[in-house]
Amino acid sequence: MSDESLLEIEADPTVTHHACDHCEQAFQRVTGYVYRGGDAHAAYFASCYHHGCHEVFIDVVFSPTWEDGADDHVTFGCRVGPIEGQEHPGASLMTGAEAFADGPLFGRKLSREQALSHPLLPDFWSLVDHVLVNDEVVRDHIYGPDVRFA
Repeated sequence: MSDESLLEIEADPTVTHHACDHCEQAFQRVTGYVYRGGDAHAAYFASCYHHGCHEVFIDVVFSPTWEDGADDHVTFGCRVGPIEGQEHPGASLMTGAEAFADGPLFGRKLSREQALSHPLLPDFWSLVDHVLVNDEVVRDHIYGPDVRFA
């Protein structure tokens, strides 16, 4: 299980601007690496949409080696945003990297059902929590620019 206190987002994650394939609205995507104890732990792709609400789709790629050509990548995905009947945003597990073409970077894209029984699921949720609190673009998109977490 991951110790979130050891997680650290790279100093300058990449922020790119795109248009939604479905509604053509502009959105931002943050791409970055997360380190655990100084070692590469995961890559994340956080797509911040305005589909009538502020929501973010977070895809996380784990690899035990990060070696070129290694076939050991596994990808989880979730949506974070408003949930009917809840006061605060919630996270819903979904198929990893659905919006991206298949390829070696994403490796095995886990379905929701596969992710639920995968041993890295606790690491995934710890990383999602870390990104929501510590990635400024994602945090401001979901919670607003004035929120700060202790």
